Amino acid sequence: MSETESNNNNAWLGLLKWSLNYVDGTVPSNESEGFKEMSKEDRAFLEEVMKNGIVDEGERMKTILSSLVAYLDNILKGSSGGESKDETIDATSTSKDDVVLVVSEDEALVLLEDLQFIVEQIDYAKSFAAMGGIEFLIGFSAQKENVSKTIRSACLTALSTLCQNNPPAQYMMLEHGAILKLLQLYSAEFPKQKCAKKDDGDTADGLVDTDSLRAKIVQVMSSSIRNHETAEQIFCMNVEGVQMIESGLGIHCAKETLGRPDVNLKRKSLFFLQALVTSDAADVQRICKFTQAIQYTVCNFLDPTVEDSQEIREMTLSMLSRILARKCCVDPVLDMKPTLISLGVKRVTALRALEGEEREYAEEELKLWESLITNIARTPRDEE
Repeated sequence: MSETESNNNNAWLGLLKWSLNYVDGTVPSNESEGFKEMSKEDRAFLEEVMKNGIVDEGERMKTILSSLVAYLDNILKGSSGGESKDETIDATSTSKDDVVLVVSEDEALVLLEDLQFIVEQIDYAKSFAAMGGIEFLIGFSAQKENVSKTIRSACLTALSTLCQNNPPAQYMMLEHGAILKLLQLYSAEFPKQKCAKKDDGDTADGLVDTDSLRAKIVQVMSSSIRNHETAEQIFCMNVEGVQMIESGLGIHCAKETLGRPDVNLKRKSLFFLQALVTSDAADVQRICKFTQAIQYTVCNFLDPTVEDSQEIREMTLSMLSRILARKCCVDPVLDMKPTLISLGVKRVTALRALEGEEREYAEEELKLWESLITNIARTPRDEE
């Protein structure tokens, strides 16, 4: 990549530095309904209270963002051969006095953890997004060659928290083209060579494991899309979106360099799949697009000799029952009826034979199997 192309790709960082001087994500007080200027007595009282330890979370977010911008800017200057300042960097740039301390990687990680805690609150999440926080976190996460995996993972965790159950933030993600950017992030994490896994799930020696970061990307995508009808539709219309879920479950094409996904990646991909195919907005076209994924889970996630994670087995049983309970678009499940009944009868017999703590531990899986077998028997196929 040429120096010019690199500068263009990081243009958003310079824009964010400038905007932090003028935007805090809130509506100006004098434009608010019922605005009344504060009296000198009230102002003095408020200043005294603030001095005694009440934290302004809005100002704290701006400080965190400024510090993280400084941290990333310092890294990028160093990687591009420019001067890297060790102690301070002008992160918000308009005044000589306006400098921000450059934090270490450990300190940056603490800042991201603080940010995650703050944006759990919907109003602060909206304010952070208005500051340019969404674009920053996505851009920060994309710095594969310059930023550590730990920091990138923390950025994705904060982004997921920001979007979770937050329709305004989900809409802002759409406006920023986050679906395409996250899909590109996911595919960029494919290893350059075949990534074999040992029997215990660890990556073979000498190869880089990318499952944990890809699991984080799936988590962000899921948080930004679930229960947002427009976002769900856009994602499901994208071929790469369907392939992301299939890849996370373990369905790979011949040219992929991925090994068997770890439990965390499978769990998050399965949870995302379940949300999409059981959503109120799920229609025939959507179920058809995910038929391969649904039937793959039947063959690979229910038999304990193939899938040893009880949580994944239970999630799969729950998803299949919920699809049947919708009474439409059920053929992808009913097409697997012989496999399900054969495995289900064996599994129910084995689970009922358990005693003591083992039986108690397996009780939920047993109930789910019994419910699924009953639903299969009672559910008619889709009308032609």
